[in-house]
Amino acid sequence: MRISSRASSALVVSNLLTRGAALVGWPGGGTLVTGSAVQFDRTTWERNLAQPNATGSFPVAGFDISQTWPSKQVDGWTLSVNVSSDLPDSETINPGNGTGQTFTGTSIFLKAPDNIQSAFSNQSALDETTWKICIAVIPDGPQEDVSATDNGTCGFLSSECITDLQQAYADKFSGSQDCYGTPPSTPSSCGSSVNPSNFQVQQLPLNSINGTEVFVTASGSHGDGDQTAWNNATRQAWPILTLWGWNTRAKAPAGSLPSVQLSCVRAKTVEQGSESPSSGSILPEPAMVALGISSLSMLYALL
Repeated sequence: MRISSRASSALVVSNLLTRGAALVGWPGGGTLVTGSAVQFDRTTWERNLAQPNATGSFPVAGFDISQTWPSKQVDGWTLSVNVSSDLPDSETINPGNGTGQTFTGTSIFLKAPDNIQSAFSNQSALDETTWKICIAVIPDGPQEDVSATDNGTCGFLSSECITDLQQAYADKFSGSQDCYGTPPSTPSSCGSSVNPSNFQVQQLPLNSINGTEVFVTASGSHGDGDQTAWNNATRQAWPILTLWGWNTRAKAPAGSLPSVQLSCVRAKTVEQGSESPSSGSILPEPAMVALGISSLSMLYALL
């Protein structure tokens, strides 16, 4: 792992937070904050994750949302994940309680092509857009072997399950309503492979398509040489449903359906100066379990 020269003192984490309780998000909205990530403010988190130990970036079939809905598909959209193994507890919101421990953090974000990012850099574009983007993160995806070949697909699910899951979300959010509500039932073709009651769903503010986090989580605190959380975080596959829909300004005709894509992302590339994850057994890391409740987390910012 990257050797940190940062001074650290440690936080005594309450059992509730260690078990991965989720808050609705950081002030300003746009990000689901789960696990021990709730111990950090946005600025501190983003500074630490700006130099990750492991990364992964996967293409997503997106649209030119700078144009009126519906528009053509365009290349250049990506879903990415960053992992940092040494977030010091001296930088939590309660640094005085520290004992020299660190956290392993994970960030997931959706990024648009540069020209679309630029289009949403002014408020008028945000006020006048006819689009909405819903993001559903499945926090209990599988751990994958470090040698697995990743291409963003979800190989642990059958093709029928993937099709049915995408269709269920297209049907659920087929109108101009926002992205919050009870998730659809698990398609029978998926068996017990996924549990929609654990999905974390949000409506992505369109000024967050520049790479602002969609979802963040962190392990429990651990010693600097403890690789358990690092191994788990770099093996973790994150199934994510991206839904491209519309709002009331689009005046979509009856029977219209949004486009939905299921992707599975993982931090598969270890950065220079960081240790590769161990090939040994995966050890339990309870703090990586995100809040599993049937009600969905409401964020501060909507479209």
